[in-house]
Amino acid sequence: MKDLMLETAQGLGATLYMPAINPHARRVFGGEDLYGAGSVVICLEDALHENDVERGLAGLRTMLIERKAAGTHAAQRTMVFIRPRNLAMAHVIAEMDGLETISGMIVPKMSVINGPGWFELACDHRLTLMPTFETAEYFDPGYVAEAVRMLDAQSRGMALAIRLGGNDLLNAMSLRRAPRIISHEGPLGFVLGMMGSQLMAAGYAVAAPVFDIIHDTCTLEREVGMDVLRGFVGKTAIHPCQIPIIHEALRVSAHDLEMADAILDSRAEAVFQIRGVMCEPATHRGWARRIQARATRWGVAMSAHHEHAQGTVSAAMPRASAGLLHTA
Repeated sequence: MKDLMLETAQGLGATLYMPAINPHARRVFGGEDLYGAGSVVICLEDALHENDVERGLAGLRTMLIERKAAGTHAAQRTMVFIRPRNLAMAHVIAEMDGLETISGMIVPKMSVINGPGWFELACDHRLTLMPTFETAEYFDPGYVAEAVRMLDAQSRGMALAIRLGGNDLLNAMSLRRAPRIISHEGPLGFVLGMMGSQLMAAGYAVAAPVFDIIHDTCTLEREVGMDVLRGFVGKTAIHPCQIPIIHEALRVSAHDLEMADAILDSRAEAVFQIRGVMCEPATHRGWARRIQARATRWGVAMSAHHEHAQGTVSAAMPRASAGLLHTA
């Protein structure tokens, strides 16, 4: 089951967040693959003001009914998730008609204490979850190990990927992201590596934190490149201009795909080399499967010229000033 979840998680790509009351949410529920995002999160938690919660829930109920009646979700490639504020709200949403048309729920601030309750809900309603690890406890490697044991005992194939909440982790230290510095270089460098390695070694897909400086696309390119090298399967986006940059980084090189195919070939020798790079199926098989899954979903990188022309692709997207995080 974990292998299937890992393969499915490769399709998360750029996960575009928007408040439940954003006008674009109706387009998503109508079956549109909005801006080509790999996944979209309709948020009723941090992205929604407390005064707008009831309006957000009412709108969500209506959009789910309309989505089910239209049936357009069947052809939608973008995965659609709902992020409730808490477990109590999740129980309310779980009873809404049409919930079966979405991909799952994002769990805010999952812990070893509240995790079992979330997975009980998921089991009762056949839901897929994406837990978010984003509280101060996760700076402790021992707590992360305890959370992994909780996932192993409770998730039962219902955890698509674990999201690392960068802004909340920074907030736990009374910090925020600094310009021109990627997450792996700043205060989160240790915790991202530590959490990611423990979770991936246990067989869970892990999604990278948001990059929230919309106009700094150069640093975003560096950061998502490091995300991919570290094995993260996707990344939260807060504006459409970030989507093509994230997806370009998820493409694989032709050389990596050639090696992956050779490693997984049933006729492969125990050890061999391709253009001077050692290939050993016994130790590289997991990497090879990951490369093949990324190639299937995101494709093979084009020429270096194409990569340098990324700014042209981004320029075709909506201007940053028209951010989807705006609720009106």
